[in-house]
Amino acid sequence: MAPHKEELFTCLYCPAARPTRQGLRSHLHQSVACSKRYYAEFLGGDSSDSESQAESEPDEPPSSPTHSAGALDWDVGLQGYTEEDSVHPPAPVVIAGSGAAPALAAGKRQRATVEEVDEDDRWTCDYPEKREAGKQGAPCKSQYQQRLDEQTAAGREPWYPFASKAEWEFGRWLMTCGVSQSKIEELLKLDAIKPMNLSFHNTRAFLQRIDAIPAGPEWICHPFQLTGDEKDDKEEFKHEIVELWYRDPVECVRELLGNPMLANQGYEPCRVFRAMDNAGNLLNQEYSEMWTADWWWETQDKLPDGATLCPIILASDKTQLTRFSGDKQAWPVYLTIETGVNMNCADGFVRHIFLILAAYIADYPEQCLVACCRENSCPRCLCGPKQRGDTLRYPWRDPEATLSALDAQANEHPAEFLSQNLRPVLPFWSDLPHCDIFTCFTPDLLHEIHNGVFGDHIVSWSSAATDGVGPEIDQRFRSMTPHPSLRHFNKGITLTSQWTGTEHKNMEKVYLGVLANATDPRVIRAVRGIFDFTCYAHFETHTTESLALMDLAWAAFHDNKAIFLELEIRKHFDINKLHKLKHYTDSIRSRGTCGQFNTEHTERLHIDFAKLGYRASNRRAYIKQMAVWLRRQEAIQKFHHYLEWAVPGYVKEESDEDGSDSDDSDEVGLQQTPDAVVHSVAKTPPYSSLTATSIAADFHAPHFLLKLAAFLDSRSIRSPHELSASSTFPVYKRLSITLPRILEVGSRPIRDKVRAVPAKITASKGVQAVKPAQFDTVLARTDSELTPADFPSANLRACRVRVIFQLPVKYGRFSHPLAYVDWFRPLTQIVDDLGMYKVTLATRNNQQHSSVIPISAIVRSCQLIPIFGNKIDPTWTSALVLDQSKAFYLNPYLRHLDFHHLRYLPDLAAARKKEDDRRVRMRALGRAGRR
Repeated sequence: MAPHKEELFTCLYCPAARPTRQGLRSHLHQSVACSKRYYAEFLGGDSSDSESQAESEPDEPPSSPTHSAGALDWDVGLQGYTEEDSVHPPAPVVIAGSGAAPALAAGKRQRATVEEVDEDDRWTCDYPEKREAGKQGAPCKSQYQQRLDEQTAAGREPWYPFASKAEWEFGRWLMTCGVSQSKIEELLKLDAIKPMNLSFHNTRAFLQRIDAIPAGPEWICHPFQLTGDEKDDKEEFKHEIVELWYRDPVECVRELLGNPMLANQGYEPCRVFRAMDNAGNLLNQEYSEMWTADWWWETQDKLPDGATLCPIILASDKTQLTRFSGDKQAWPVYLTIETGVNMNCADGFVRHIFLILAAYIADYPEQCLVACCRENSCPRCLCGPKQRGDTLRYPWRDPEATLSALDAQANEHPAEFLSQNLRPVLPFWSDLPHCDIFTCFTPDLLHEIHNGVFGDHIVSWSSAATDGVGPEIDQRFRSMTPHPSLRHFNKGITLTSQWTGTEHKNMEKVYLGVLANATDPRVIRAVRGIFDFTCYAHFETHTTESLALMDLAWAAFHDNKAIFLELEIRKHFDINKLHKLKHYTDSIRSRGTCGQFNTEHTERLHIDFAKLGYRASNRRAYIKQMAVWLRRQEAIQKFHHYLEWAVPGYVKEESDEDGSDSDDSDEVGLQQTPDAVVHSVAKTPPYSSLTATSIAADFHAPHFLLKLAAFLDSRSIRSPHELSASSTFPVYKRLSITLPRILEVGSRPIRDKVRAVPAKITASKGVQAVKPAQFDTVLARTDSELTPADFPSANLRACRVRVIFQLPVKYGRFSHPLAYVDWFRPLTQIVDDLGMYKVTLATRNNQQHSSVIPISAIVRSCQLIPIFGNKIDPTWTSALVLDQSKAFYLNPYLRHLDFHHLRYLPDLAAARKKEDDRRVRMRALGRAGRR
């Protein structure tokens, strides 16, 4: 296992990125559009004439991102490749299961040392090469390539069986818009449709073309007879014929593994580390996708050499098919794969695949059903029903012991059956190879945290512990400061009877600030522990260190939960969802981060696959009709992706549809680079020419001219013309900031919005109304020459953006737009129980401290929560609270980005300092002992 720094190889012709050079080669082979562009640019011919010559050339690193025509190297366009990548890796390293790796073999050259890299660099240790995990077999053609070859040989267009691209797009719309078959028949008979010269003129002919599109694995119906426990008139047990509809799971996996649109897969396990000490030991293991977690590595050890492990993820959830009353239910099971019997894989090679159940996504009742335990038990461990509220660790459930107890129960009730709190169920997993069903149960963020611990418990407990209870909390929610990413509860929360996961998430963002100063500090600390745990659970990448902080957050709740007993709000904490939080960090180390297994995905599939299919049926023999409907919908989607792959330019570039106003739809400055901060404004300013007087009055910037003159003087920018009240400036409504990707937060750059919009009077049906002004708060760097010392909040200050404008050339030249801001005091005071910075408005000479800064000094938006005190001022409103309140808390829970910067990184720095201090003390004690 050779440790090496993590790198991505990016295609020059599309956003695709692969972790290896071979992966990028496979992408160029598989993508027709990229392959054509490659040959057109570098070889001057088509791929059929040049492929053999290109592959025969030796691999050489590119000298620059651009290449001259006639280059013959398949490695052109590989970003992130260096000469060092051609050097053989050092000797294998044995990786310990504790998250640390022993030192590299002496005398071998290391790829990097601790002195050569920054703290956040990463090293990957591959699975032992001699085991040939994920071994590539014979080359093969993908599903799409086979179809394209068949169509080319038959002289057909890619969109066959449709006559043209336009006809295909019309047919796709008919199948996906929800129109019934009878309405499709009526539509096709209209005179307005006849000029389209469609090749089908009725529903029957149309569906024949849909059914001619290659579909996925077929649906199979298996009827069988069930004997009930009720008797008929003849005193015989009643029977019922039921239908089992299913697809061959092996064929489903074959379909997914061979899909070129899912080509970016991992076929072997690896381990990633964030640090290396002076002895070459790899430390601080990283956990993200399943192939970086421990289970894949450990299971691969059990397979023969050359095997490819294909982890199977099952998901099931009973759903009601009708909207209101009725007995129509479906129990769909959704199967996905974490990567890819011999099977063709999307990267163009055959592999020997072992299908092993890795995870089972289900809510708590279904987990208990699958685990064969009662619903007052934990489906993962042997914790007793009365011990679910404590912090002790209990033995894991064991598959062999469970099956033994179930077998013995057929004739008697052994002690093991009762002690494990089992129920008599014949488990489907009893014969599955290498399957520990109990560790397959993964965290359920939706039902266990957002709708569970928070929605069902924390809200009611903390509300009962708060002075004023309902009215006070409602008023605080109504008066909350706005932010583009936050839902405003303008009616409060107490009158809402049904909550969704989205609403609970928005409540969580501000809830701790709502509770501040209105309840016992132990309630605050307990709720803060749950919120910290929740934010850590949403990390897309974890490390040994972040998991330790996640455990501390869990412990913080338990350290303070007794307050709810003292206030007689609770009598116990024997709650399933609360207990299951104990197993989150174990699951992350074993299977990877929680986002891969979120039941929100299956909730969405209920609508897309089950409920819409039922509504498309005539309610008689509906499951058969649902299977036909689903097969056709899948065929449509698969064919769309095939055309996207096969036809260059088939899919038009989609514009940003985030709900922003039209004046921001065409921006300048925005770049899609994952590691750069980019500030963007509208290409055309919404206010093309506002006078300084208007700006000062409408944007609440009374010292606009004075502060602009001070800025120009500080930058030694000499103005050819004198600034005056009649000077005009282009003014923008919004600023967009593209923030670099953060592994813990997500794999994509983050789009942030900052608004500076004055109040506006609108008229509707003769009634005038005022649309409140929007002047957002941001974090800005106080000195562009300074960099963060210990964590990103260093050298940052909160401020409120009043005006975003461009300096006209006649007043001087400056490359970036500018912003007029009102400053708050520096981030120095952290409130202990809340863990939030407390800020107040900054003044100079008893006036608001304001200044003009470049927009490049703005780091990101933020939310300031008003300090409501023991009781809120009833005159406060959401639109004016930033002007009404004198002090605020800087909210670390607004977004995962804010939690990462304002809570995780400071806590991480403090934990590292604490560990360094401990080691210093230990070394001092060791030296004292040797004396």
